[in-house]
Amino acid sequence: MAWTLTDVQTNISFELDGNASISSTSTDWGLRLSPINRALFDWSESYDWKQLTKIHNGVVSTSTANASYALPSDFRRMIGFPKISYDGTTTFDFPINNPEQNYHLNLNSDRFVNVLGNDNDGNTMVINSPTLASGASVQFVYHAFPVSLASTGQRTECPDPTYIVQRALYYLYKSREDARFPEAKQESDKILARMIENENTLGVGYVDRRVSISPMNGFRLGRD
Repeated sequence: MAWTLTDVQTNISFELDGNASISSTSTDWGLRLSPINRALFDWSESYDWKQLTKIHNGVVSTSTANASYALPSDFRRMIGFPKISYDGTTTFDFPINNPEQNYHLNLNSDRFVNVLGNDNDGNTMVINSPTLASGASVQFVYHAFPVSLASTGQRTECPDPTYIVQRALYYLYKSREDARFPEAKQESDKILARMIENENTLGVGYVDRRVSISPMNGFRLGRD
């Protein structure tokens, strides 16, 4: 059930105004856009949704042992280890290391990455490898931020858009000191719980390959 921004605005208009129609040039449309996107952000931060899971494929543009690789603009956090063909042919899972702990490693021989930056200035993955060929492939899976709703025909990534409606109504009612705001929040929480339950109920065609990564005997970070 993918709703456009117009669908979301129309449903909110029906609840607030009793009118299932709203112009995209109206004052109300603009005033309700912020609560709608705030609701979308609430949804994205509440769980690691598959709708926001992406695979990135790229190549290293420089051949230095300490290359900076720009991460996607919607990057939120990494899932698992990046796979990097450091010599152009051999693919290695590069562990993600806290930059503050780099002193534990041998910068001349260990293979690892640091993730630096922030959402405002952009995020960068610094690749440390004894050899790193220009054009080496880079692949990783990451959680992304949702795309803010701005245009009328833009579709929300939220699997149940009624959550966006109810959550936005909660913020709107609360700003007006309308006594209905607790009810709207309660309803949005119920929809969110249902979405999380559905997210954890995979169909019979799925193979659950989710595993936890734990330290292994004899394993040294960055070593084959």
